[in-house]
Amino acid sequence: MAEQKWTCQECRVVVRYADGAKAPRRPFGWAKSGGKWLCLRCRRERVMDQAGQGVEGYASRRKALIEFELMRDQDQTEMDIAKVASCSTAVVRKVRRSLREQGKLQTA
Repeated sequence: MAEQKWTCQECRVVVRYADGAKAPRRPFGWAKSGGKWLCLRCRRERVMDQAGQGVEGYASRRKALIEFELMRDQDQTEMDIAKVASCSTAVVRKVRRSLREQGKLQTA
């Protein structure tokens, strides 16, 4: 079996698994976008960039990141997401509740 290798098309980081190593279907958090592989960091950056800048920039970027993380893995704890988004668990809880009310997340 040949070496398994992925390269992020944004930041060019490379993940490799040696010959004979049990490689996953894809590295944790990676996904294809437009036929190109993106690492988790770049996926997060894209989501935040799409949320915009301006007066509400930080808050909207943080909310977009929290929504992305909740949609990516609904089982993540509020504490884990709060660490990624540099916010309190109360902020994550509020966004989770909002997504559930909108029918975008399953209820607990």
